[in-house]
Amino acid sequence: MTDPVVVPLWILLLLILLALPTLITQVLIPLWLKVWNHWSLRTFQDVNPQLQLKLSPFTLTRYRALADQLATDPQLLRAAAEIAEKQGMTLEDVRDRLHKIALEIVPAFNPHFYFRVGYRLGRSMLRGFYRVAIGFVDEASLETVSNEDSVIFMSNHRTNMDYLLVTYLTSQRTMLSFGVGEWSGIFPIRQLMRSAGGYYIRRDSNDLLYRRALERYVQMATEARVPHAIFPEGALSPDGGLQQARFGLFSFVTKHFDPATSPDIVVIPIGTNYDRVAEDTNMVRASSAEFRAKGRRFIVWSGIKFGLRTIAEILLQRRSFGYACANFGRPLSFRDWLEGHDVDWPGLDREQRFGWLNRFGEELMATVSELIPVPPVATLCWVMQQAPDDGLDKAALLASFRTAISQARKRGAFVILPRSDEQFALQQALELTLLRGMIRYQTDDNYRVNPDKQALVAYYAKSIEHHFEADGS
Repeated sequence: MTDPVVVPLWILLLLILLALPTLITQVLIPLWLKVWNHWSLRTFQDVNPQLQLKLSPFTLTRYRALADQLATDPQLLRAAAEIAEKQGMTLEDVRDRLHKIALEIVPAFNPHFYFRVGYRLGRSMLRGFYRVAIGFVDEASLETVSNEDSVIFMSNHRTNMDYLLVTYLTSQRTMLSFGVGEWSGIFPIRQLMRSAGGYYIRRDSNDLLYRRALERYVQMATEARVPHAIFPEGALSPDGGLQQARFGLFSFVTKHFDPATSPDIVVIPIGTNYDRVAEDTNMVRASSAEFRAKGRRFIVWSGIKFGLRTIAEILLQRRSFGYACANFGRPLSFRDWLEGHDVDWPGLDREQRFGWLNRFGEELMATVSELIPVPPVATLCWVMQQAPDDGLDKAALLASFRTAISQARKRGAFVILPRSDEQFALQQALELTLLRGMIRYQTDDNYRVNPDKQALVAYYAKSIEHHFEADGS
């Protein structure tokens, strides 16, 4: 029994190889999950008491349990039965599809990932690329928002960095759930987004069952007081300006709202802007839809290149993208807005609700537009757009830059001015734009727009042009 057994090396390696899957699935993965769950519980206990908006039990529901909860929701099952009848399908087939859709949509939020791992990753990435600036129209008003409300953070959509920026800047107050599109369907981005509370959205899907499931998930999360971040434009801007907003997700949130019995829906508007948008050259060349049409391979390769650039920026701490900025407005109560306009929301039909909802949304997006910050590069691009064809010398450029800053401030814009010095801000903007070839320094001591980069200069100028329109500039 104790005699040694001699086996050939190849048999030993084969036995180890055959045992490896069992070791991983039965020992290593359960052990890792146990440790990870312990970290998550400890993070929840440490972080939750410090948050202004506490974590909802709905948010902490495990992924598969949450998918089952959505797939068996009575309201959704009634809608599924109607769809089955219309499409000539059996109810069992529709329920099977519904469960698959639920697994696709719901997030897998993890407190440890969000407040520890994700927060540090987001902070490192943002600070690797940008200097972060934050503004408040009335910071004290944000303190009045509570867990008694259903809270929506609504922002313009300049770049996919918006998710990081808004999440990073609100992480001391709450967690945010947000919808992510097809771009996040690539491994491991999808898993990371889910762990951060992101739920998956198929843009422009014609699948009625999917739309009903998405609608019901958003309603369930809102009813459970899960704070949402919504980007109504739905896609990145191809010209840098604020795009036509769509309020599909917000219509889901308000569908069953009753001012007399429902928790108030409080919307916090946010304006964001950047000295450099990571996707700017792609957006100038093609729209978001055209970018997606290039196929998964192109998107994956673009993601890999951006990932390598991200690592380099973080390691070198160059912050070569300038400023990333967000400006928070005053919270707006949907209940108060309806009352102020004498609207009987439960008594309206579907068409009437959409009419009022679009009106509310347009007013809200007008507020978001006014909140959009004015960073140095956008200011320089605006000035160069107004410059004569033969350009501006340094003295004239500084004078025009100062005038633009003054005009934006008169309009109440949140102006990013490093060291409170217009000359220093201009110098920083020139360094960034000269490096990218957007602005050229001529031998006759003039600065001119590079004709080959005219579209890129216009892209940044467009983001703030509304701050100057009333001045006739």
